[in-house]
Amino acid sequence: MTNEISVQSFYYETLDSTQDEAKRLVQSGKVKDIAYVIANSQTHGRGTRGRKWSSPAKSGIYLSVIHLPTKQKYFETTTLYTLACGVACVEAIKEITGIEAKLKPVNDIYYNHKKLGGILVESRLEKKGISSLISGVGINIQETSHKLDRNITKPISLEEIISEEAFKNFSKEKLIESIMSKVCFWYEVIFNGKQDLIQEKWENYKL
Repeated sequence: MTNEISVQSFYYETLDSTQDEAKRLVQSGKVKDIAYVIANSQTHGRGTRGRKWSSPAKSGIYLSVIHLPTKQKYFETTTLYTLACGVACVEAIKEITGIEAKLKPVNDIYYNHKKLGGILVESRLEKKGISSLISGVGINIQETSHKLDRNITKPISLEEIISEEAFKNFSKEKLIESIMSKVCFWYEVIFNGKQDLIQEKWENYKL
């Protein structure tokens, strides 16, 4: 990213969904280039295929990252954004907590065969390409009772993984900052046409 690109932030105590709020912000013209939307809780958090994403107050990261084209009118149409967002998340988790999470194809973040988080990348597709990217990230921070649409896999939180002392010193804000930085970095890799690097990195983290 260059200094010409602005990064905006939007914080909320409660939202229906950070993804939906991100769409509203784009439609209203309030976002210029890159922005992130954060909520302490969501009333209608969702994952892929409309599945419910449990979002109790302060128990997780509920984040959506917005990318709008700057110099070019459209982003390239590709499925690699989801892979890049997953790579960004596991790298950020390792950087901040030291744990090595994995990616279960194609949208889930796992640790010890339990679900630590999820990714939902949505785009607005035009005839010539993508006019907006909204990348949703949900990560379980504190142990809580999750109400899920499916009971196929058990959830896990960072609180249950890292030591008590490490959790006391854990900063949700630093993890969000790291995720933001790495999402932007890996999306730039795609924008610059280095798609093979994304695929290679994703394969290294695949469960």
